[in-house]
Amino acid sequence: MKVGITLPTLYPMEGTEQMLPLYEQMGADSYWAPDHILGVFHPELWADIPLSALGADPDAFYDPFAYGVKVGTMTDKPYGISVTDSTRRRAADLARTALTLHDLIPGGFILGVGSGEAESLTPFGYPFDRPVAALEECLVELRSLLDTGSMPSGPGRMGLPLEMPGKGSPPVWIAGHGRRMLRLTGQYGDGWIPAWWMSAEEYGQKYQTVCEHAAAAGRPAPTAGMLPFCLFAESAERAAEMFDAEPLGKLFGLFAMGSIWEANGMSHPLGNDSQGFIDVIIHDLDADDLRDLAPTIPFEMVQQVLFVGNAQEIGSQLEGFARNGLEYAVLANLTGVVGGMDEIMARAMEFPQLMAVLREL
Repeated sequence: MKVGITLPTLYPMEGTEQMLPLYEQMGADSYWAPDHILGVFHPELWADIPLSALGADPDAFYDPFAYGVKVGTMTDKPYGISVTDSTRRRAADLARTALTLHDLIPGGFILGVGSGEAESLTPFGYPFDRPVAALEECLVELRSLLDTGSMPSGPGRMGLPLEMPGKGSPPVWIAGHGRRMLRLTGQYGDGWIPAWWMSAEEYGQKYQTVCEHAAAAGRPAPTAGMLPFCLFAESAERAAEMFDAEPLGKLFGLFAMGSIWEANGMSHPLGNDSQGFIDVIIHDLDADDLRDLAPTIPFEMVQQVLFVGNAQEIGSQLEGFARNGLEYAVLANLTGVVGGMDEIMARAMEFPQLMAVLREL
């Protein structure tokens, strides 16, 4: 299995400059950055979350495309976006940017795209009423621009080279989860990079659906990727104790879908029809209400969003996904949400150990 790493894209840049050389020593296959404007932590609670020791503002995200140019001066590995959306960036903008970065970044560029999440759209005046339809329109144009250099109709075209020597063309990875998104992934994607939690068996079933749509469109099967959010601990059992001691970390459970809350006998604050990551804007919720809610969220709900435990425990979970087709894991390390810097330092070797485990799958 190949292993990519999600970089710490928050201001200041020193965090990346400190971590990337370590990731290079670990032998990462690629580096990735999310395209968020708002993050997953309420700014009024941030100071009370141990991870805040790494930065003053949980929403201080760099623009990932501009950030990628800087990263490209520090490594010869590929760099990807995981992921942007088609509401803020239309096909022509995405195509020009992808072709530019594919040329400027020594290892090449991977364009990750999805239908978007409310948190980075509606607070800034972007529509979020038909995100999948907007993505489909974008992908039709994007695929045409990257494959032929021209829009499907009219004079719109790209003058930049569509392929770079030794790199080919920039691949498009799609964050598809629902039925329609899986179809779009197969029809237009070069890779699949889901981020929501699902069982290994569900992953395999969905990837099979992606492959069937790719075959029907006359395209090769997309690379089977995934974006696992990992929190390393001495053990999952010890992590449960730490979350009980520092319950604000349990607010990650808010990003599980309402149907999962319902299955656990609970009611999601946004209702059990909530789509979790897609529609939760934690900034819209009252900070005091969140403080009261956090201790009531069971640790098992956190495990519906994060892979938690030591390298062997997380590796065992991901082994099931490998048996169901996973071939490229893009790891995001959230260690320190509980335990802070002490836990980050204590678990420093877990990340490379997990990478070693995954390479054997």
